[in-house]
Amino acid sequence: MIKSKYIADILDLLLDGDELGQQARAQIAFLTEKNFDYTGVGLFVKFDHAEEIENHRLVTDKTAINGLEIKSTSLEIAAEAIVHLVDGLVDHLEIWSYSGEYPTTELADYKLRQAWLNGQGREIEVN
Repeated sequence: MIKSKYIADILDLLLDGDELGQQARAQIAFLTEKNFDYTGVGLFVKFDHAEEIENHRLVTDKTAINGLEIKSTSLEIAAEAIVHLVDGLVDHLEIWSYSGEYPTTELADYKLRQAWLNGQGREIEVN
């Protein structure tokens, strides 16, 4: 189970687009954050998988799903989130800042927006 509301919100919006994203969405309930790697320009979140996730493995090798914009008072401009699937499973989340600087702690306030073409444009805002 994802413990971070921020990470859960990102996955909720990222895996709400095309058919592949919708299929991968079923995996969220079986993910746990394994580690957080703050790089200075972004963040990598690696996931552990519960056994039950195997029932939701997709037929894809390496795939990236992107198009989520992140805004926050802690960011100079904005950032983008990308979820990476490896061997049909959600493997890790990548966040990178457009300005080249990203905080080394979880964002306390943020606005997430689906920014891909023909998307629903859903948003989540936390203050």
